[in-house]
Amino acid sequence: MKKENHISLIKNRKYLLFYLFTLCICLNTSAGNKDSIAFQKKIDSLQHLADTEKSDVTKISYYLQIAKAQETNDRLKAFDNANIAYALSQKTKNKQKMGQCINFLGDLNWFSGDYTSASNYYYKALAIYEELKDTAGIGESYRNIGWIYMGQERYKETVEYFNKSIAINIKLGLNDKLIANYDDLGIVNKLMGNYEEAIKFCNKTIKLAEEKQSEKGLATGHGNLAIIYVELGEYNIAIENFQISNKNHELTDDHYNCAEGYNGLANCYYHIKNYNKAIEYIEKALEISTKFQYKTSMSSAYEILAKVYAAKKDYSNAYKYLEKFADLRDSTYNEKNSRQINEMSAKYESEKKELMINSLEKDKELSDEKSAQDKKLKMYLIIFCSLIAVFTIFLFRSVLQKKKANNSLSLAYKEIEVQNKDITDSINYAKQIQRARLSNPSIILNHLPDAFGLYKPKDVVSGDFYWFAEHESGKLLMAAADCTGHGIPGAFMSLIGIDELNHAVLEKRLCDASAILSSLNKGVKKALRQNEENSMSRDGMDIALIIFDLKNNTIEYAGANRPLYYIRENTLNEIPPTKAAIGGITSNDQEFKSHVREIKKNDMIYVFTDGFADQFGGESGKKFMTKRFKDLLLSIHQKPATEQEAILEKSLEEWKKEVSQVDDILVMGVRI
Repeated sequence: MKKENHISLIKNRKYLLFYLFTLCICLNTSAGNKDSIAFQKKIDSLQHLADTEKSDVTKISYYLQIAKAQETNDRLKAFDNANIAYALSQKTKNKQKMGQCINFLGDLNWFSGDYTSASNYYYKALAIYEELKDTAGIGESYRNIGWIYMGQERYKETVEYFNKSIAINIKLGLNDKLIANYDDLGIVNKLMGNYEEAIKFCNKTIKLAEEKQSEKGLATGHGNLAIIYVELGEYNIAIENFQISNKNHELTDDHYNCAEGYNGLANCYYHIKNYNKAIEYIEKALEISTKFQYKTSMSSAYEILAKVYAAKKDYSNAYKYLEKFADLRDSTYNEKNSRQINEMSAKYESEKKELMINSLEKDKELSDEKSAQDKKLKMYLIIFCSLIAVFTIFLFRSVLQKKKANNSLSLAYKEIEVQNKDITDSINYAKQIQRARLSNPSIILNHLPDAFGLYKPKDVVSGDFYWFAEHESGKLLMAAADCTGHGIPGAFMSLIGIDELNHAVLEKRLCDASAILSSLNKGVKKALRQNEENSMSRDGMDIALIIFDLKNNTIEYAGANRPLYYIRENTLNEIPPTKAAIGGITSNDQEFKSHVREIKKNDMIYVFTDGFADQFGGESGKKFMTKRFKDLLLSIHQKPATEQEAILEKSLEEWKKEVSQVDDILVMGVRI
């Protein structure tokens, strides 16, 4: 299964990885018993040839053929057979076959979403082909590495490797591969928003495909061109290209892409308000996707159909199809999870020997980690029990003092003053403890001189916290977090969050934004015993984490429900977070997507909690809201950091006036 077969469905960068995986799910669905029997006969025939073949080198070819046939139908077995082929190539020391096996294992890992493993395999294959001076193999490896960078949104490196592959394929006259190369460049330019370049490369794909009479090339070229014109709002041109693309998909019996093409046509007709034509194409999409059980295509069709009926003000049908869309979306999501689990199991089996070698060392690491977690949990329990005991004592004292107060109102008043002072002193002491755990602002300013932090707890102690650390690599890490609740409960959560961040960076020495948030998520869930079957705890936190690499002029960001804003040349840019919290109901294995951006002099970067935008006030007593907050940042971003902080605080006070503060507030800004 080559990557170019899947590209016409990529609609925007947000859905790139999701698309690649769900497409594999859909392609796994059998077209019917007849196709299933024919497929099994092919596998059985190849297996018989492999079993009876005496030459190990020839056996490698048979096992690779079996694995490639199983790639879209049974990836678990594909992993097994690919690893058998790889083991035979190592046994025979046949470098050429070894390169083929490693490249294919890279493909399997790529389509499973394991980009780290895929990258390792692709680079190993490249080293082998360079040793063999196999120019065609080197060109294919460059293309594969380009796709790894594309999955990480590192488009500069993506284009670099795609161009290396093109140069080789032009030199060798491999026009079939050039069709895929130009298609790749069309995709990456679309993802970067370079629509003119994207269109240029799609047209190159189409031109070459016409010369080679490649129906598959024409289908993908016109399909990608249609998607670009949809994004540009040129729906009539998109319709023309979808129709040409579908014609060629039909010639190659590509039923799945036919269904998706009809959905694309329906979407275009919906936008130009030709609702009857939209319904006509949706019915065609549903006919194919229902026959072959392509659930994502069915889901898309129902979603468009719901929009069409809503536009026609037929709300009964709109609601009916919206329900069908929701049901299918949930079903597809569950299938995706099940498939991921099975594929990880298959990879475990194929790498079992290596795991056994390392098992003792890993057991020791797990034991040490469990011991450390137990110590932390005991510490939190001791702190919690101590505070409960303190508050119980205060409560008991209060009851006794109130009884005595019945004898004299003046005495009661004095006793209440004592109680309030005791409680206030205790909370103020808790404030000192929390402030001591927060990063020292002077240390932050020492590393980032033009920075500020507006920190306004709703109560004496806060559920919002800021954090800063310097990694041993010289990189600087900064975070703004919003814990569940405020006051004392929020403060408890902030202590756990700070400890887990310190553990991830200072003890585990992590310096990858995604890995740090994953570690934080697991640590919070363990600390609050949220993984236990009867746990009622749903507490957690939202967070925005930045890693500054000032040597290379880049930042890396990952967020859990909290975005990052950066302003460059009077334009506010937003990097969206992963839509999941730290802890609570979030899965133990939740991944948090990281984003790397180049930074320039005078860029202004902001991370914040939701307290500022959620504050009530103004003339009508409404929330400040995110748009007003963005406009305020744009109006002040050129001023010095300390002046920005003062303006933000003044704007907040003028907005809320007599209204009480509703939540903790934290806004942090850094100028490069």
